[in-house]
Amino acid sequence: MKGTVEHTPGRLVVRLGAFFPHGATCVFDKTTGRARFERRLFFVPRKTIDVALADVVAFEVVEVLPPLNSFDPRVVLASGKRFYLSPANTREETREVARQVRAFLGLSQQIGS
Repeated sequence: MKGTVEHTPGRLVVRLGAFFPHGATCVFDKTTGRARFERRLFFVPRKTIDVALADVVAFEVVEVLPPLNSFDPRVVLASGKRFYLSPANTREETREVARQVRAFLGLSQQIGS
């Protein structure tokens, strides 16, 4: 499950992960000035993270080469707190979602993701 659910000048909603075992819905809303991250693990909702848009200083893809071969999105807040989200189906889809989020938030684009 990956994709941009809604993309308007004031709001971006993306879904990451899979139906099972984990997934995340990210809502970036410029009208309210808030970012909300709803995460699930094995169908169990995890604590929703709700922060000011200005507190999101990075949205990056942390890539680990084989044998682990992972590509997890990571959000970094101004406080230094970091948390991971579920990846999309492929490395390139995850990178594309990260590019869309960074463009929407006006964050610098990172080489390779």
